[in-house]
Amino acid sequence: MGVIQELPELVINKIAAGEVIERPASVVKELFENSIDAGATRIELGLEEGGRKLIRVTDDGVGMDESDVPMAFRPHATSKLKTSQDLFFITTLGFRGEALASMGSVARVRLVSRLRGAPSANAIEVQGGRLGESKAAGAPEGTTIEVANLFYNTPARQKFLRTPKTELGHVMDVVTRIALPHDHIHFVVTHDGKPVLNAPPTTDRRGRLAAFFGADLARELLAAEGGEGPLRVEGFAAPPALSRSNTATQFLFLNRRYVRDRALSSAIREAYQGLLQPGRYPVLFLFLQMDPREVDVNVHPTKTEVRFRQARRVYAAVLQALRSALAAADLAPPLRPTGPVPASWEEVRRAAMAPGQGPGRGSLTPPLSQGEREQEGEREQERGRAPGLPFAEAPDHLEEARTQPRSIPAPSLDPFAGAAPPPPFFQIHNAYIIEETPNGFRVTDQHALHERVLYEELLRRSLEAGVEAQRLLMPEVVQLSAREAAVASTILDQLRALGVQAEEFGERTLAVHAIPRLLSNVDVGPLIHDLLADLEGEEVAASVEQRRQRLAMALACKAAVKAGDRLRPSEIEALLARRAALGTRAETCPHGRPTSLLFSLDEMERQFKRK
Repeated sequence: MGVIQELPELVINKIAAGEVIERPASVVKELFENSIDAGATRIELGLEEGGRKLIRVTDDGVGMDESDVPMAFRPHATSKLKTSQDLFFITTLGFRGEALASMGSVARVRLVSRLRGAPSANAIEVQGGRLGESKAAGAPEGTTIEVANLFYNTPARQKFLRTPKTELGHVMDVVTRIALPHDHIHFVVTHDGKPVLNAPPTTDRRGRLAAFFGADLARELLAAEGGEGPLRVEGFAAPPALSRSNTATQFLFLNRRYVRDRALSSAIREAYQGLLQPGRYPVLFLFLQMDPREVDVNVHPTKTEVRFRQARRVYAAVLQALRSALAAADLAPPLRPTGPVPASWEEVRRAAMAPGQGPGRGSLTPPLSQGEREQEGEREQERGRAPGLPFAEAPDHLEEARTQPRSIPAPSLDPFAGAAPPPPFFQIHNAYIIEETPNGFRVTDQHALHERVLYEELLRRSLEAGVEAQRLLMPEVVQLSAREAAVASTILDQLRALGVQAEEFGERTLAVHAIPRLLSNVDVGPLIHDLLADLEGEEVAASVEQRRQRLAMALACKAAVKAGDRLRPSEIEALLARRAALGTRAETCPHGRPTSLLFSLDEMERQFKRK
């Protein structure tokens, strides 16, 4: 007897569920797509415990008759395809016929549907793949589907679900991706009986974006248009000044379907080339329309990946639309007050060099006053250095001496007689610190090391009395996306411990009253968006300690001196003292990059052919 056998239908459906149904957000995506394909103009979503306990989707679509209700749960049963040729002209969001069968195999599902014009509705229940009988029921025209206790019969999958707030954030991501291109549909979302979203239909696409991402962002967006013939590109792109720390706010839609594609991502990077710092990503919302026969959406079970027949043409259209939008805009960033030394660096310098305190035991204190800075400059002039400049710069009187003709003095027993002792360190390219070591020299990345110093200080302070905060003259109101709001509600305590005093202020809005003193020159809005973006990973949301560390990491990165910042000798000295106090922890920045590299004298002698 052979060993190959056909799998039971329940096992087949559970395997399909593993591909299609990953978490509550996957259920919402499939049900929303079915509602839209059914011609719904209003879709309501009710969630309990982030969808872990209950997902209820109600629409006013065309509905189903008595015979269609049980057929909807059969594997690969669909009303959207008739022949294989239809796969090459897909105009619906769903078409595989796997969603309801997959849900029925891993949850308790109840469906009630009434066909338009029918006298009554029909209801059916499915539990763990077992289909019940269809019965008459009372309900308005349209369809309601309830999915309860997701993965109740597959504990191995259920344990991977996250907290209700995290799952709600993923659900709102899906709602956003579906609602943005379907602005003719009214979307309503509630969670545990409380309203989360109410987005009525609109003809103003910018207004729909404002409903999800706030009026402040929508107001700054640049209109983008491109393409020719049947290929059209429309949408909005944000100026580089509104960039984010990840790609979570990049939305690409093809024929009203949210998609991801390498060619499109490459076009975005090319359009913003030279306008963004490394690690920053533009905010944009692009809507592409093209002949369905020119694209294959049957690439992945989740239908987010596509394959273009003429990828270069699509790439060129997106690139041209974005470049035109950016070229027509004034991209000059707003002027911000700057000083010779970042305030955050002065705080670290004073903390490390305060009398009576050892290295690494200082506190984050206010920056020097103008009078204190002048005194500091006078002290440095007395030591033969230009105030506020690194050792690589010489004072004016030494520069003048270099330009005057002079005779070569007679040799001396001491070649350095009368000269100032060489400095133990100096800065090059306003980015790296060079130090002599007994066996060679060390090159230190000033940003990476300062980032580690601030990170350790923030963690220590957050566990003790809290990080010293600077109160804003007026609270800064920051509008959030639905996903950001879900993340923010879970981290307010950690933010306060780190000096960011914020509170919920209405629906999807934060009022920020204070920020850490070492971030006094940072724009509050982008800071909050970046902090929330850094916490979108579910592994962070699962642990309070991880959230605290991740927030401290993001704040330290913002406050640390950057490549290009000129440092004074006293500042370099303070930084190196703090490194010594941290020991081996100072070898890498919080992100894992090395803070310094050692070069041996032995290696240099080999390079110079001395060995």
